[in-house]
Amino acid sequence: MPAHLIGPSEEIVEGRFKIVEMGKRSVGVTRLRGVLYAVLNYCPHAGAPICHGHLTGLVTSDGPGQGGYDAARAIVRCPWHHWEFDLADGRGICAGTGRIKTYPVREAEGQVWIDA
Repeated sequence: MPAHLIGPSEEIVEGRFKIVEMGKRSVGVTRLRGVLYAVLNYCPHAGAPICHGHLTGLVTSDGPGQGGYDAARAIVRCPWHHWEFDLADGRGICAGTGRIKTYPVREAEGQVWIDA
């Protein structure tokens, strides 16, 4: 897989996407709780720029009146229709929402790279 240089590590700000162009693809790179994530900037539902959505943890529930929050699960919420996807593997949080494309991302010698 070819590696794409995204830029210096300090440009990847905690909790915000840096959007870069890789050929014809728009890709967002972010850091949440120290972990790097890279996703295609495209929601499978209606084509929204998913990287303009909200980054959060996962809200959980075991039933009515019961709720929790899993801060360790990194989630992006689509800015148009609020579909949610796990940044680690791209899977939709709700059944039937599909998945977003994720890319391996790494830091080396103060630089961030995507392997795609």
